[in-house]
Amino acid sequence: MSRLDGVTLEELYELKGQMDEGKPRERVLAAIGRKQGDHLDTLAERHGVVEKTIRNWLDRFQEEPIEQAPYDAPRPGSPAKIEGQDREQLFEQLQQPPTELGYEQQAWSAKLLLYHVKEEYGVEYHENYAYELLREAGLSLRTARPQHHEADPEEKVEFQQTVEKNSPN
Repeated sequence: MSRLDGVTLEELYELKGQMDEGKPRERVLAAIGRKQGDHLDTLAERHGVVEKTIRNWLDRFQEEPIEQAPYDAPRPGSPAKIEGQDREQLFEQLQQPPTELGYEQQAWSAKLLLYHVKEEYGVEYHENYAYELLREAGLSLRTARPQHHEADPEEKVEFQQTVEKNSPN
């Protein structure tokens, strides 16, 4: 238990009381358990991790101030290509139908968004990020369901009326 010699059980309980659910709280709970005499394998099983992870969590309480120990350090990432007012303006534009901005399409698609961003802001994104931008703007992506060119709408209605639906069990 030498990893937690500089930390009291009272401090850990106080810290736990200030936290919401999540990984930082799990780390504090593991420290409390260890301070109360639980073995590493018991803690690992309780928290659904391996013993090495528990040891890493407990090492944090020895190496860092107690207030910082449960939290991950900020991770570096590339800055957003469109920020601030430009980003707000883009999201406002996405709330309008593309036809309002001079496009022929009725709804935003990932490809149309990528084209618009490149033309308007001079920025290129990967197609996957376009879906994230749409989500961030509060939009969901809808796609048309294809219908066979020989499909008879009357037969479809008749089929739907005659088929029994299975009840979920």
